[in-house]
Amino acid sequence: MTFELTDELVDSIISALDNQEKKFVIDAENNSLVEINDEITCDEEVFYEIPSWTSKDGFSLMERFVNELHSPMARTDLLNVLRSGRGVFRGFKDVLKSYPEVEKRWHFFKNKELIVYINSWYNSLRETWGLEQIDCEVEETEELLHDDFVFTPFYFESDRNDIYKCLDSATFDNVENWPSEIESALSDLIKDKTQRYLSKDSCGFVCRSILKDFIGSAVFSPCLGNAPNTVLLTSFFVQQKFRGLGIGSELLEQSLTELKSRHFKWVLIADIFITDTLTPLLIRTGFKKLGSGYILSLFAE
Repeated sequence: MTFELTDELVDSIISALDNQEKKFVIDAENNSLVEINDEITCDEEVFYEIPSWTSKDGFSLMERFVNELHSPMARTDLLNVLRSGRGVFRGFKDVLKSYPEVEKRWHFFKNKELIVYINSWYNSLRETWGLEQIDCEVEETEELLHDDFVFTPFYFESDRNDIYKCLDSATFDNVENWPSEIESALSDLIKDKTQRYLSKDSCGFVCRSILKDFIGSAVFSPCLGNAPNTVLLTSFFVQQKFRGLGIGSELLEQSLTELKSRHFKWVLIADIFITDTLTPLLIRTGFKKLGSGYILSLFAE
C-alpha cells in the first residue's frame, strides 16, 4: 500500500523527528502519523517507519546553519554554544531568543532542510513502488528581510535624531586592540561629518523593525561647490546586533536606485574609516578605490 506525502504529513513527520522520546510510524491506510504501540508493527505495507533522525543529525544541522550565518554577534554566540559540549540544544535555543531575526532564519533553514530530507526518503519508497520521483528541492518564496524590517525613504525632520543617537553608541570593527580613546576619536569624527552634511537635501533610506525601532540607514548628501552631479555618503551603518542579515545591502541598493532616479552621476565615499565588513559590499556594488575612499559611477558605460 502506498501513501501520499501531503504537506500535513510532512509537518507531522518534522514534529516527530524533533521528538526523541516517542516513536512514530506512517499509517498508509489513513495517510497519517501514529505512535508505535504493541498493536502496530512496521510491516512496510500498512505501517511505514519514518526516516531516522538522531541528535547527531540535529547537531550537524545547527553547525551548517551557523557556518552559513553572516551575523557576527549571533554567529559568535552560537559557535560558543556548539563548542561548549554540554546542554547544546537548550543553549542554542536560548541564544536564538536574543536574536529574533536570526531565530526566524533558523526555523526557515531547518524546515527547508528537513523537507528536502523527507522528500529524498519518500523518493526511495516511490522507487520501490515503481513510481516516478518527486522534486526534492524547496522553493524559497519567503522574503525574510521584508517580513522583519521596514525600509522607508530618509526624511530629515523625523530620521536625523535617530541617526545621531545611533552614532553616539556606535561600535567599530578591529579596534579592540587600541585604547578606548581611539574609538571615541573615530566616533567623534564620524558624528561631526554626519552632522555637517546631513540636511533637508539629503536622500537615501532608513531601516526600522516592525516595532519601529531604528536599525540603520544609508543617506547621501549633494556635494557642496561645483559638483552638482555628485553625492557624498553621509551615513551608512547598521546596528551591530543586526549586521550580516542583508540590511546594509538592501539599504544601499534602494538608495542607489533613488539617486539614479534623481539623475546624480557619481557617489563618493570619503570616510577615513572603512570597515572590513563594508569593503566587500562596496566592491560587489561596483565602487572603485579612490585614494583612501571609494567612488561609484551610477551610469557606467
